[in-house]
Amino acid sequence: MARRSNPLMALPLSLFAAFVLAMLPLPQALSYWRPEFVTMVLVFWVLNAPGIVGIWTAFFLGILLDVLFATPFGVHALVLPVLAYLTRLSYRWVPVFSVWQTSGLVFALVLTGLIIKRILLGIVAVGPDSSVLYWLPALTSALVWPSVMVTLRRFTQR
Repeated sequence: MARRSNPLMALPLSLFAAFVLAMLPLPQALSYWRPEFVTMVLVFWVLNAPGIVGIWTAFFLGILLDVLFATPFGVHALVLPVLAYLTRLSYRWVPVFSVWQTSGLVFALVLTGLIIKRILLGIVAVGPDSSVLYWLPALTSALVWPSVMVTLRRFTQR
């Protein structure tokens, strides 16, 4: 009989790995293709441990991302809680979704986050790239999601 393990050990390790992957230096041409690892890990934990990971955890992670990437204070701290809330709204549907349907959910969530981030950065006059490449992390996050989900599930189940 499969028994779920306590996510308190896998949660900080997966978040640490997501932050490391988000910080890895890449050439400018490849940096547009970087998936939103912190967002994907947050979505996974909001769906699989909703009693532990929620809006306040997302807010704290957003503050860490703001400090890490030197973005105007509060941009990620607003985007991630909104995404955590939207993920929590879809909590009832996800158990019946296939892996590719959850990839579509991740695509929509990351795209929503990029739209909000672009609006916020435009308000504070630190506009992001006006290129179409700005939207690529939504696509790459959706493509990488199945491997992230399978990897994290492996570490959260016995």
